[in-house]
Amino acid sequence: MTGVRTDLDMSQGGSVEPDQTKTVIGSSSNFWIWSRDAGWDLTHPSSLEAEPLRSRLLLDCEISNVAIDPAKTALLIIDMQNFLMCKALRVDTAVPAMLQAQNALLHYGIPAARQADIQIIWLNWGLTERDLQTMPPAMLRVFGWQANSEAVDYGISARIAAANGRNDFISCGEISRGTSLGADLGKVVLEDGTSVDAGRVLMKDAWNARLHGPLAAAYEEGRRAYRPDVLIHKNRNSGLWDPSSGATEYLTKEGIRTLLFTGANIDQCVMGTLQDALSAGFDTILLKDGCATDSPNYAQQSAEFNCCRNLGFLSTCKALAHAASRCQR
Repeated sequence: MTGVRTDLDMSQGGSVEPDQTKTVIGSSSNFWIWSRDAGWDLTHPSSLEAEPLRSRLLLDCEISNVAIDPAKTALLIIDMQNFLMCKALRVDTAVPAMLQAQNALLHYGIPAARQADIQIIWLNWGLTERDLQTMPPAMLRVFGWQANSEAVDYGISARIAAANGRNDFISCGEISRGTSLGADLGKVVLEDGTSVDAGRVLMKDAWNARLHGPLAAAYEEGRRAYRPDVLIHKNRNSGLWDPSSGATEYLTKEGIRTLLFTGANIDQCVMGTLQDALSAGFDTILLKDGCATDSPNYAQQSAEFNCCRNLGFLSTCKALAHAASRCQR
């Protein structure tokens, strides 16, 4: 089976009412089933003749709803680490958005995944010395330099608003941050007054690369769950850029087909991983209230818009919780 098939393709002839038509798209090893009333079936049955999965989870999404198989699904929580979320390391306005996403995960996303026996994967930056030796300059620039501008988006919005028809480029230039991947952050003072050694930037096992606060506690609790949480390290924005990466190998070994995406930054590491997953043949669903960014709001809006249809599906942690409460076990 390849391409698109409708009920007419699977019958012995005759007509099918348009409202009742089911369409199968994909190949014999990876296909979805669409129906007008139910939306998209992403449960990946063994064949078209297989009975509908009793324990499937019905998830409300923008535009079209989906049915997923919890046994073949994973909740990815990406880069919710001290480096990005701790106020001792972040003095900008991004932290409140990060904490809102954290709350959505703690109150809805994580409990729902546990209830439905969906695998939870914590996908974090965690570099080794070898990673630093082979890190491409593009990544080192991101972490080691910043625009020499106080404008939140370097002045892009102001230039667009002016709409004067000129094609001038922003010429603020860049300056070194003084730190980059692997640089020692030294000691930092937390809100409770305690001092910790933050360690080297995003190195595996460094304090700044650990899960943030209550999320670390949620992970430890999840390690004792019926389907234990796993923590996998990555060395690029995307955790799936390399076919031999730990995340890719784990998903393949466990037979996971559907990925629920949360974390930060939504427009960088989350979407980078999501797009690589999409290209590799995984089902991709973004849970928007479990995501955040330190970019301007339009960056998150763009990610959400594209995940409505072009890059998969768009839902929420709250919708996942509602679906889990209705899932038959």
